[in-house]
Amino acid sequence: MTEARVHLGRAVLLITIAAALAMRGGIPAAHAANTRTTESVPATAVAPSTAAAAKDPRIADLDGQIKALRDQYHSELDPLETQVKALRDKFDPQIASLEDQRRGLVEATKSPQVRALDDQEAAELKQLADQEKTEVEKVRQRFADQRKDVQAKYKEQRQALAKK
Repeated sequence: MTEARVHLGRAVLLITIAAALAMRGGIPAAHAANTRTTESVPATAVAPSTAAAAKDPRIADLDGQIKALRDQYHSELDPLETQVKALRDKFDPQIASLEDQRRGLVEATKSPQVRALDDQEAAELKQLADQEKTEVEKVRQRFADQRKDVQAKYKEQRQALAKK
């Protein structure tokens, strides 16, 4: 329960920071809490070809605006991330120590039979978690391979169109 509160507190802190950034104009409000980037975005969506940029000055202008906003975003976000890291470094060891003491006291009150059951359950759950991790990695790799195949197919089609 205590660990859940700690994680909830951290999540609330990070969401508050993200919302504050959004209000200050650092990032769009709709994306304030979602700062995770995806690898599945094709490179052409982020960085258009130089031939297209040379043909249309609006593309170069948009690229400049995007770069400026990203620079502003990081100039405001980086100090906040540093503050969050400092708070974690300060409080996490203290909290972990107290949680370990509590866990030790709770374990000391359990009977040997209950402790044996807890240990057996923990071992089975660990084995299941390891199996899940392996399976998830296989699925991720399969989708990564499929993404590469799709991107290669469309790259070939673009090159064929460019030759015409």
